[in-house]
Amino acid sequence: AAADNANASVNFDVWDVIENVETPDELTAVVTFKTPSANWFEAFTGGTYGAILPAHAFNDGPVAANNPDFLLRPIGTGPYVITDFVPNDLVLLDINPNYREANKPFFANVYLKGGGDAASAARSVLQTGDYQYAWNLQVEPDVLESFVSEDGPGVLNSPTGTSVERIHFNFSDPNQEVNGQRSEMNTPHPYFSDPAVRQALNKAVPRQVINDEFYLGGRTTPNILTGLEVTESPNTSWELDLEEAAQILEDAGWTMDGDVRAKDGVQLVISYGTSINQVRQKTQAVVKQAFESIGVTVNLDQVDAGIFFDSAAGNDRNIGHFYWDIAMWTNNSSSPIPTSFFTTWYAGPDGRNIAQESNGWSGQNYQRYNNPEFDALYEELLTQTDVEAAYGQLIELNDILITDVAIIPEVNRAADVYAISTTLNNDNVALGVGYELSYWNIANWNTVAE
Repeated sequence: AAADNANASVNFDVWDVIENVETPDELTAVVTFKTPSANWFEAFTGGTYGAILPAHAFNDGPVAANNPDFLLRPIGTGPYVITDFVPNDLVLLDINPNYREANKPFFANVYLKGGGDAASAARSVLQTGDYQYAWNLQVEPDVLESFVSEDGPGVLNSPTGTSVERIHFNFSDPNQEVNGQRSEMNTPHPYFSDPAVRQALNKAVPRQVINDEFYLGGRTTPNILTGLEVTESPNTSWELDLEEAAQILEDAGWTMDGDVRAKDGVQLVISYGTSINQVRQKTQAVVKQAFESIGVTVNLDQVDAGIFFDSAAGNDRNIGHFYWDIAMWTNNSSSPIPTSFFTTWYAGPDGRNIAQESNGWSGQNYQRYNNPEFDALYEELLTQTDVEAAYGQLIELNDILITDVAIIPEVNRAADVYAISTTLNNDNVALGVGYELSYWNIANWNTVAE
């Protein structure tokens, strides 16, 4: 289904490595890949992507828009089945009677509540005890820790992960309309096309402040691929130097014009978008203050997360359209050989992977970044069969992005910051570095023995 262009899947490239899937009998699927690869498994395993879905679930015509029942009640081989799903509100699940492991799972049903905000979710576990688990608690550390008490109903956990909160540059012009679309991939950004501007802003982000004040379990990092020692680049560094940042702009001809720097009639006035949550808004304020101290005006914009991350082609407030100069969100590598992680910056032949009107804004390259050196190395990685060589290429891809200042890594976030009831056995819940989703092991969730 994801490989069908009609679905406008934002994960198309993960499955595009597959040549075909044949079913010689009703219990067998034979997957043939286009080329050998060290990362062959990512197309159909893993928490973030991976699943080859049965065609009969789509009446042998796998176009998601034509299968609303499947979207609301997907079938699978997991321990639970959905009995009710109200978008943006709740999901109810009961035990899957056909689950492959006897006497599992251990809970008769699961009630997932959506909506609300992260702080309220944290309180529902840590203070009131109304819920037993709350994930992705993007709330300032001091606020979260104030919810915890020695005899309270829950505790906090923040294992190290691979997620990086980052600032993305738009390499196209979000303010110029071309053939009915803004951020058109062949229309260069008026000032980010100058590497000096990106270099200056990179030196002006107070990463340590952002980490210490807003991210429990986080750390600063100069890398976009981080959290796993074998793929951690030793070739990069970062520093905060507002004086040098201002001098870089001055030397490049971006001089003060009143309160803002300008060059050839172009002012450094930046629109800065992100999703709505307290931590991101406070991060925006810190970055805005730093940028404006070097003569760069910043206009902040916040969008509901359900809209910001929604991939609908008609939604021009999402990251696919990217109608800001810079935008901020997080992402993480999803496997030990995270090839697909770098599709975000891969342009592909004729810009195939760049989000544009022509592909329903489904290309994964939201930044409109187009670097032939990067693309060539990425394509080599796709056919790399030696694991150690693949690790080296992953580091090289990271280094190209960091050297080119295609992106500004702010914080290596925890794999998750979650609250868990003291009645649940955390050993069966705990995440690794973040390759898994929160409920990966829910078949083994159980209560603590009294």
